[in-house]
Amino acid sequence: MKTNMISNVRNTFLLVLVLAFAANAQTYKQTGDSYLNVAGKSTLHDWTMTSKEPVLQVAFEMGSDGLPAQVKTLTLTVPAQSLKSQHSAMDKNAYSSLKTDKFKNITFVLTSAKVTKGSIECSGNLTIAGTTKPVTLTATVTTKDGGILHCTGSKTFKMSEYQVEPPTFMFGTVKTGDEITVTFNVDLSLVKA
Repeated sequence: MKTNMISNVRNTFLLVLVLAFAANAQTYKQTGDSYLNVAGKSTLHDWTMTSKEPVLQVAFEMGSDGLPAQVKTLTLTVPAQSLKSQHSAMDKNAYSSLKTDKFKNITFVLTSAKVTKGSIECSGNLTIAGTTKPVTLTATVTTKDGGILHCTGSKTFKMSEYQVEPPTFMFGTVKTGDEITVTFNVDLSLVKA
């Protein structure tokens, strides 16, 4: 009987602790002029594609300084066909290379994070054109008026790592390089319960 009572008290304490811990996490989503750029080079000129439709949701535990102290969850989804250049022919070739008829989204799902003052090192799984690879990137985080968190960062990698064949244009006479740099600039606002 006494063992049962101790077990019940312990379980109740653990439940209260878990609920209190979960209550401290605050969910944020992107807002405003958030965007994601993909930039590379070709035999003709440098190129950039931009998405203004990234869908980022993240749960932080906030520190007393108003900056994230811990990242609980983070998911980023970019509709692949939301990436646009200034040339529709380039877009069409990029969508073909990304196999957007089969894989509609580019996604990143956080597996772990290390927070230091003003920056977050995010490790997670990046999926492009159906291929998933682990990746680590660092985001700089600052605060703006109205409790907005401003996050910026970039990551350079090769398209071939994701089985994406670099697009070609003009019947193969213009070739894009394998290396690309993804740059993000995201404003996050607190999701009201």
